[in-house]
Amino acid sequence: MRRHNIYILTLFSMLLFNACSSTKVGTYSDLDERKMEKSFDKYLGTPYRWGGTEPGQGVDCSGFTSGVYRDQGIILPRTSRMQYTVGDEVSRSELKYGDLLFFDTLGRGVSHVGVYAGNNKMIHASTSKGVVTDALNTDYWKRRYIGARRLTGSDLRSGEVSGELHLLPKSYPIRVRRLIDVPTADIIDNRFIGLDIQNDVEGNLRVASSVSIWNFWEVGAELQVNQFLGHDVDEFGFELPFVNTKIRIWDQKGKIMPSLAFGAESNSRNWTVTTESDTATVVNRQWSPAHNAYVVASYKYDRFEKLRLGRGRVSAGLAATDLFAYHDTSASYDGIRDAFLFLGVEQQLTRRLIATMEFDHMLLKDVGITWNMGFQFALNNGSSIAYTWRNIGAKERSLERAMQFSYILEY
Repeated sequence: MRRHNIYILTLFSMLLFNACSSTKVGTYSDLDERKMEKSFDKYLGTPYRWGGTEPGQGVDCSGFTSGVYRDQGIILPRTSRMQYTVGDEVSRSELKYGDLLFFDTLGRGVSHVGVYAGNNKMIHASTSKGVVTDALNTDYWKRRYIGARRLTGSDLRSGEVSGELHLLPKSYPIRVRRLIDVPTADIIDNRFIGLDIQNDVEGNLRVASSVSIWNFWEVGAELQVNQFLGHDVDEFGFELPFVNTKIRIWDQKGKIMPSLAFGAESNSRNWTVTTESDTATVVNRQWSPAHNAYVVASYKYDRFEKLRLGRGRVSAGLAATDLFAYHDTSASYDGIRDAFLFLGVEQQLTRRLIATMEFDHMLLKDVGITWNMGFQFALNNGSSIAYTWRNIGAKERSLERAMQFSYILEY
């Protein structure tokens, strides 16, 4: 058993070392707007040609953005989908000159990219008109808008060719819609489906899926199969499906106003609760209180340069639950929802690794505070694996450990 753990630790260390092994040569600090204006003038009117990169002869959308930033001395990934992985996410209300804008024009996720030119306009390579300037507030672009990336502030590494500087993503774009049990203000991007598969140490399997609608509304469901991978055949069976929904009101606006969302869910956890008396020790299974209705605010903060840590986010909110339905100590229904607070923190440690800590059910009567923590590791741009610990330090509730695999599917 000890040898098996050593193998797992060695493999994880190799993956972590590989994630941090890129050669950093500097930071892309300032955008040269005058040089970018000259690049726009050079490309404007160029006809559209799939795979093209030459101004005046033919370019596609990502060929145009690659060329504009090549004039800045920066090498971008070639496709729009890969360009979506670099830079920092920026809300639509905080767009600045030179930000990359991404759209879903084919119904399959990121398929088009342009450059923000200020005054609610963008310059891009249109399939029908070539490189042109378009307004962003038209119905066509508003319905297909996915997000934006700001490239200034990103780390650079040298390329194989002398003088080439390639952007390094500050972090893999893991969309953390909920931490462990605490929700965040994030939802899945439009045209994506989220799939989560979790197995705990008791052998129970949880499968959850969520889908985004109109880029601000998310709905999902979750099903648990008890003892699917366990040994207790008598306990094998299905729990009632859980459902959830969330609506994002707005994204974070600058460094003052955080993202805001509200939602509701029937999701709860099946705790192992141990009570002791003078004569016996009683072990029961008990449902934890769910976030039946909640409002949550999420605030992203910049990296801690001195500590060599990446960016992070704090999510906090207020939830209400029907404690009578989940907790045996509430002997009768009083007709009043029980309110509680929750707080969660996610901190980027490396480009692929995020640490998570949360405090749930704060100030909820009859239920002590729930302290959970975990680590999430990005396998690639669309998938991650997480290991979590629940009920840390709780006197009556058993410590729960689980492994979760998350994947984002395009549709």
